[in-house]
Amino acid sequence: MNYYEILGVDRNVSAKDLKKAYKRLAKKWHPDLNRDNLKVAEEKMRAINVAYDVLSDEVKRLDYDKKIDSESKTQSQKKSERTTSSQQQKQTSARTSTTSGKVDFNDIQSSFESFFGFNPKTHEVSNEDKLNTFAKDRRKKNPLDTTDFFEKFMGFKK
Repeated sequence: MNYYEILGVDRNVSAKDLKKAYKRLAKKWHPDLNRDNLKVAEEKMRAINVAYDVLSDEVKRLDYDKKIDSESKTQSQKKSERTTSSQQQKQTSARTSTTSGKVDFNDIQSSFESFFGFNPKTHEVSNEDKLNTFAKDRRKKNPLDTTDFFEKFMGFKK
């Protein structure tokens, strides 16, 4: 958590408002006023004092702001790199899914075609061997034709 968040102020807070925020939090978390929750109050008060010490001194505050800016820039660069890496992995996965037998739901048509060897939109046979494994006795028939299945299920032929 950064010092501005600890004190509950914006980054462009004035010295006067910074002091008000510090006093308000000091009254709330001073260990003498929180005897029943002493450990938490001491930790909070330590954090409040450090934050106020840095932000109330102009030189320390400028250094702290530079540090925050560089950290946020580094974090956004890392996030951007992770996003780019994730997108590249998805693209690689999409390319390899057709060859590895996995179904790519983002490109279901090519997955269907690679699995069955048949493009249902263009009616082109892309892999004769795969097509023949699913329709051995119907070599040039449409693999989506369910007549045989229906006839076997119903127990009679057309």
